[in-house]
Amino acid sequence: MPVLFRREVPIRDLITIEAKQARALQSPIRLAMLDLLATRPMSVDELAEELPAHGYRKAANTLRHHLEILGKADLVELALLEQTRGAVLKYFSASARPLHYRLPETSNADLDELARRLEGPVTEALQRVASEERARVDRLAKSVRRCPRCPEDHYEDYVLLSAVHRALVNSLRRPLPRTPASGLRPGRGRRPSAA
Repeated sequence: MPVLFRREVPIRDLITIEAKQARALQSPIRLAMLDLLATRPMSVDELAEELPAHGYRKAANTLRHHLEILGKADLVELALLEQTRGAVLKYFSASARPLHYRLPETSNADLDELARRLEGPVTEALQRVASEERARVDRLAKSVRRCPRCPEDHYEDYVLLSAVHRALVNSLRRPLPRTPASGLRPGRGRRPSAA
């Protein structure tokens, strides 16, 4: 049979998400809740007040149900308990922030160049950590829950990717200098002000 089209498709991304997190994030209202809870701790009542501005008007019991799903997926945690008028008020915070962005296809060349510039230092750092922390990496790789559907074992890659991911998240939480060319603050998602 003649082949009409064929091309090599490179792996450009690694997705590290558990099934329970994927299920929790499939609901647009839970994504909106996660966005809000990433800004500050909020109670169910505060969520109920804020969500209509995002297109969602839900009862407190429905929001509690969504918070429970997000909590079971380790995406939301209890941040504060406050006693008010004989009751206990719970405040929740997001432990993960979804980024709903997508770069246009035309940005691939620029992204490839940025990745090329980062690849050397990142590879060097990964090799150094994998060597200097061999026992820790091995211990963590052995503790990873095995995947019955996965054709290969990439547990060490997963451990190192998780460590790099956590280091990036921690780095991006720190204030970065404003880039003069764009007016954007890297890692903060703010748009330039209209001057």
